[in-house]
Amino acid sequence: MSNINNMDWTIINETEMMEHSISDGTQSRFHENITQPLTFVPYHPLTSFIEQYTIPVISIFGLITNTLSSIVFLRKPLRDSSCSIFLAARGFTDNGFLSTLLIVWISQTFNLQLGSLSGSCKVIIFLSYICGFISVWLVVFITFENYIRICKPFVVKRFCTTALAKAVVVVLCLISVCIYNFPFWAMSKDNCLYLPRHRYSVQALIYTDTVITLALPICCIIYLMTAIVCNLIKSFRVRNLRRGNGAKTENPLAKVTKMLFAVTVTFFCLNLPSHIYRYVQMISSFVDDSKQPHRHSIQEEAIHQTTLLLSYISISTNIIVYIIFGSKFRAELLHMCHLCQNTSAQENIHQVRAQLVVGTKRRSFSRIENTQANTSLTVLLTDNEWASELVPLQRAYTK
Repeated sequence: MSNINNMDWTIINETEMMEHSISDGTQSRFHENITQPLTFVPYHPLTSFIEQYTIPVISIFGLITNTLSSIVFLRKPLRDSSCSIFLAARGFTDNGFLSTLLIVWISQTFNLQLGSLSGSCKVIIFLSYICGFISVWLVVFITFENYIRICKPFVVKRFCTTALAKAVVVVLCLISVCIYNFPFWAMSKDNCLYLPRHRYSVQALIYTDTVITLALPICCIIYLMTAIVCNLIKSFRVRNLRRGNGAKTENPLAKVTKMLFAVTVTFFCLNLPSHIYRYVQMISSFVDDSKQPHRHSIQEEAIHQTTLLLSYISISTNIIVYIIFGSKFRAELLHMCHLCQNTSAQENIHQVRAQLVVGTKRRSFSRIENTQANTSLTVLLTDNEWASELVPLQRAYTK
């Protein structure tokens, strides 16, 4: 989320605060937020606490854990599964979103005024849009894959392939770039203000973003989750009937990909409050007949920031869900950590061995040098002996 401050839910002229929406359902006066410090406007104490302390912690924690999760999913044998491709891609897109959030926080906290730099504000807005779009639709495809595995097991080999998963990720990237490139042509070069001639185009894009990143994904997730739950209930009933007849049946939960189900439920529950808040604000903006933009009170802002905090948590604590519900992920993570420990231990052993070898070589060289020295002394003594023996002959010859 490129926004972490006050929100406006209507489009106003370019001399006032710019608004934009992102995948979690926020619209913001972004150019003021990125150029002004946190203390510029009086906030509710809860809002100030969230923006000053929780956002950097959540962002840094998410960047580390999402990177680690993506690395684990791209390792053998997990990378041979299509859902691992989706989850690894989601980790990278969530990191892109958290990076923009952290950059905005740094700009506000240290009053860096990054929004005044040429192009920086546009890039941050662009990245926040595309990362939010890709992330939410990856969750939809994860839910769809879980639906296929549970409700349509006969077509799993046809649709749940790594090649198809990679193609879906590439297509999502291309679509997001085509839709959300408006900051580069609809905004002025010197600041984050929309150009007057593109006002209605940007307004249309904002409403389009509301549909494709909020309404449509939520409807898809609700439908797929409902189908999954109904199928499980039906499977349980069939199992109980067969058990009553004395037949052995498999647990219907055995075919459920628990981790994918947990990912969807966690995402849905943590993002639902922010979605509800956005729906309420949008409806109130349509009901309100006044043309003046609605200004939020500090209490409303505190509620809004709390809902946003939950959505931030949903994209920064993915690794906790993976560890709890993903047995293969947990095993691979432990294996990777064990390999790292073994690697460090082996490096220490190699260093000790190298030191021993160096010491042994030094002792060998010293022995060789001592032997050479003794040999040279022997030669000198031998030469002296021959010289002493030749002295009488030399005297006799000279006489």
